[in-house]
Amino acid sequence: MEQITIVTKDYNGLTADITSALGSNDINIESLDAKKIDDVGVVMLRVDQYDRAQHVLNDAGWNPITEDALLVRVKDEPGAIAHLAKRFQDADLHVSSMRIVQHHGDWGAISVCAEPLEKARTLVKDELLAGCAGD
Repeated sequence: MEQITIVTKDYNGLTADITSALGSNDINIESLDAKKIDDVGVVMLRVDQYDRAQHVLNDAGWNPITEDALLVRVKDEPGAIAHLAKRFQDADLHVSSMRIVQHHGDWGAISVCAEPLEKARTLVKDELLAGCAGD
C-alpha cells in the first residue's frame, strides 16, 4: 500500500482543498487522516490512483511525501499495537509511521512504514493484508 503525506501550513479548508483537487480528477480517496500540529497541517492519504494523485497534488502546489506502507492485520485488543511495534524494534527495523486504518469486529488493520521494507515485509508476512506495497 502506498501512502501519500502532505505537510504544509495549516489553514481553514486545507482538507477540503486537497480532497477537492483529487475528487475533481476522479481520484478516489480510500483512507484519509488529517491533523493539526501547532500551525502545521498533516494529511495522510491512500488513493486508488497513486501516481496520478502525486501529479495532481504537485500541480496544485503541495509537495506530497510518498511512502510504501505495509497493511498488517492485528487483533483488536489492548497491547496489540505495542506488540507489533516491539516486533519491529526487536528486528532492528526503523518505523517511520504507524497508524490505525480500520477496525473490523475483533481485528484491525495497521498501516506501517518501516525500513528496510523487504525485511519488514518478511517479519509480518503472515499478517499482511492484500494490496500492500509490492504485492
